[in-house]
Amino acid sequence: MKKIYLEFFRGGSSIFILGWHLVFLAPTGHATKFTGYWGTDALMMFFMLSGLVINLTETNKPKSTKAFLINRFIRIYPLFVIGMLLAFLALYITNTAFPSLTVIIGNFLLVSTMKDYMGYIVPSIESNLAVWSLSFEVAFYVLFAFTIGRNQKKAVLYWFIIALLAIPCYFLKVQHDVFYHLIAVFAFSSIWLVGYYIYEYRNLFYADKYVALFGLGVLPLISRMHFTWNFYDPFKYFILSLFAVPFFRYCLQLPPAGKKIKLIYLIVPHIIIVYAALTIRYLPLANALAYSTLPYVYMGIGYLVNVLNIKTAVLNMVNKVGTVTGKYSYALYITHFPLVFLFSKLFHNLWAYVFLSLPVIAFTAYSLETWLQPAIVNYFKKKRKQNLPQEPPLNIPNATTAETYKTGEVDIHTAL
Repeated sequence: MKKIYLEFFRGGSSIFILGWHLVFLAPTGHATKFTGYWGTDALMMFFMLSGLVINLTETNKPKSTKAFLINRFIRIYPLFVIGMLLAFLALYITNTAFPSLTVIIGNFLLVSTMKDYMGYIVPSIESNLAVWSLSFEVAFYVLFAFTIGRNQKKAVLYWFIIALLAIPCYFLKVQHDVFYHLIAVFAFSSIWLVGYYIYEYRNLFYADKYVALFGLGVLPLISRMHFTWNFYDPFKYFILSLFAVPFFRYCLQLPPAGKKIKLIYLIVPHIIIVYAALTIRYLPLANALAYSTLPYVYMGIGYLVNVLNIKTAVLNMVNKVGTVTGKYSYALYITHFPLVFLFSKLFHNLWAYVFLSLPVIAFTAYSLETWLQPAIVNYFKKKRKQNLPQEPPLNIPNATTAETYKTGEVDIHTAL
């Protein structure tokens, strides 16, 4: 059974990223500093959600290493190819220069990263910059696949230790190459593994609604902290992932178990973060004040839901929206950027750009998840059945025995 809260958050994150890219590529100009991190915030939460969901699904339906990798390939790569084809189509229609063959191959091999911030092996294609995160996501899947077995807990623990050690190594000024890409993968996998461990140790702690909302409200301010020169800072986002733990534990919709996370555990570090934001001034004052109040705003919204007796209505909305948006989240994520890129080049009027691109994006995501992905899954199921060894037919000596066999009442001695 799907966790609807998680599905709602998965779909909401995809829509959030779509909204950020609409703003980012808008013909009226670049987004303001207030919205500058929104897409990255959602993506890092996506990494956590991925680790949590992988552990949840593998706990309920364990797979071998091979079966897990095949399952992930069927889910990820076919739609990824569609997203890349849309990206090339957008380049062609807008008369934008095509990348080199090396860059194209690197993108299809899922080893591309953001050109201006990373670019370790090859840069992501300009018309589908969103694919950079898949090089990390797929790497997490591969690493996880190698932990499957009797000693998985120990293997995942070693992986987590290496991931934590990779975070300081990420900031060393070394040449951008394959080795540095691996360092980045391990460093950012710490975020994925926090999500994994939330489900692994779900019975050791829990959080109520207000603690979950408070933790969620702290995240935007943490994301805007400047610990280092790098925009994609794994240390900052690792801290963010720790503050997100109560929210994701609450979204699991499981009964309370273990130690309760108290609100004071989050309030004290939040005060320290607010103090840093207001004194160091790495944010405009108005932005710092706005983001500092979010935890209390979220708690206030939660309180109003109870006071106004609209909890049932809100839950029904979450269930309905989560069921729909969760289903189409990946198709939306992998195909929206080429379409936004295309429409931003074709239309210079903001309203035309928004209202013409959104229906096309929605229809594309719907089509891929409703028709293409099921067809791909069915195709691989048929291929798998064809490759299974066929059992030899039973040697049934006479018609009487054959008739008895059909009814399921055959005597074992007669059949032999």
